[in-house]
Parts: sequence; C-alpha cells; structure tokens
Amino acid sequence: MYTTQPFEASKSHRLSGFRPELVAFLLFMFLVFGLLGARPGSAQSDLIRGGQGVGVVRLGQTLGELRKALGPPARVTSSPNDPNSKLLDYPKRGISVFLGSSGGVIGVVVHGRSWQTPEGIAVGTSQGQVTKLFGKGLVRGEGNLTYPDRGLAFSFRNGKVHTIYVFQREESRALMGDRLIDPGRRVGQILLGDPISRVEEAWGRADRVLPLGQGGQEKLYSFKEEAVGVVVLGGRIQGVILETGDFITREGVKVGSTRAEVLRAFGTTFRSEPGRIWYDVRGIGFWFQGDRVRQIQVVSGSR
Repeated sequence: MYTTQPFEASKSHRLSGFRPELVAFLLFMFLVFGLLGARPGSAQSDLIRGGQGVGVVRLGQTLGELRKALGPPARVTSSPNDPNSKLLDYPKRGISVFLGSSGGVIGVVVHGRSWQTPEGIAVGTSQGQVTKLFGKGLVRGEGNLTYPDRGLAFSFRNGKVHTIYVFQREESRALMGDRLIDPGRRVGQILLGDPISRVEEAWGRADRVLPLGQGGQEKLYSFKEEAVGVVVLGGRIQGVILETGDFITREGVKVGSTRAEVLRAFGTTFRSEPGRIWYDVRGIGFWFQGDRVRQIQVVSGSR
C-alpha cells in the first residue's frame, strides 16, 4: 500500500454532485430520520424537483433567503465531518435542509408524505415503483439508491421510500462507469494495469505528479477535481487512491463509511498501521480520520 498525505479536493468538486463533505452526512441524516420518523408536510402541493429543490426551497439559496421562505428551523445539527455544514430541520413541513460550508443550500431531505415528484414518487412509495420509473440507480449502501443524473436519492425501509434527498444534478462524467470499487481490479472504469494516458485523455492532465518512495520510480498523479489519485509505474496504473464518496464497494463501503461498516463488510483479518488497515489479499486499504474512512486505496491483490 502507499503512504500518502490526503490531497485536497478542489472547491468546485465540493460544490457539485455527491461531494465528499456530503457522504458521511448522508448516512448521518438517514440515521437521524430513522429516529425521528416521517412526519406530515404542509398541505401545499409543491413538488420535489430533482436537482432543483423542494417547494419554495431551492438549491443555491442563501441562509437569509431560506429563513425568509420558511422561517427559523426547529433545530440545527452540525455535520460530524464539517462543523461549518449544518442540517436545518423543519419537521412541521416534513423537510430538512442541508446548508453547505459556503453558506448556500446544497441539499434537501424529504421525510413528510405530502411531497412528491412529478412522477408521483413520495415517502411510502414502493421501491419497485421507484426502480420501474427511474431504473436501477446506484446502490449507496444497504437500503439506499442514488440517481446522480436526476439529482435524487432514496432511502428505503421495508421495501418503501423512507426519505428522499434532493441534490445538484451530476453530469455524466468520464471514467465513472458503474462507480463500483472492485478491490484489486478497478475503480469505475479506471483499471489497474491500464496506461495513465487513458485517464489523462478523459480528465485532462493531472494537477500534480509526485514521486513516491525513495527511488521515485512510482509516481502519484493527483486529479483534484475528481478527488482521485493514481499511482503509476512505467506509465501503467498500479493503484487508485480515493478521497471521494462517488465510488462504492459491492458491500456498500465508501469514503465516509464508519470503521464498523468496513469491518462488517471485509472482516477482521487485516494488516494494521496507525490510522490504517490493509486487506492485502483483497487489494484494498482504508485510511481513517477518527471513526470515518478518509481515504480508500485500491491495488493489485495478493490472491
């Protein structure tokens, strides 16, 4: 595995699609609403508009505009990963609003039954109806489906929609593929053994190229916009380093997952270092910040 310092994702990455600052907080929100339960929203017929907003709440609104539209929230909860990001809860309206560190609205969680999409999807709709209308989506852990091109995500309980999350639509991005982390083999469409030129053709030249190790023959190509690092030797990809939750394992583990979730998915047989654990046979390693996954490394396994 590679010992690297976390590289910073660019500001524009953090403000588009599923940003790293959202990943752990999404899990946190699903837990919060599991404890709160769904409550009825207002009687108005405003729609859930994927990639845009919910009723009078629009993505990109300032805190002042939000308060003018809805008034003060019933409670404010800080993000566990970013103290400058907050969740503003409006239980009587059946929604909560995620305010990013920039001070603007970057997401809305719907947990009241009165809201619905133009297609009629609402809290309580069956999972089968969601997938029939929207397709299979991307699995984001157990009971969660995401549709980045629609700006919608759903959490399910007992086969029915439990919460709906609205976020900025994400354009189709090169090399994302199915966004699957396949340990020892690939990340999305980035395949171990492929030439680095394939990545640079898709994403442009790396922001930085740093030598690794004493010999410096291996190099780390850092792509800040994607929050991805690629380890290269002799022009070929040897490893992929992720600091974004855009990719996920089949078991539902991604950047932002907890240590317990990693151990539950991959087991308790691993090689450990301070803050890191490696599953050498599988070809995957995890770097933790506190209890959360800060970085995932995918390399060739030893199987």
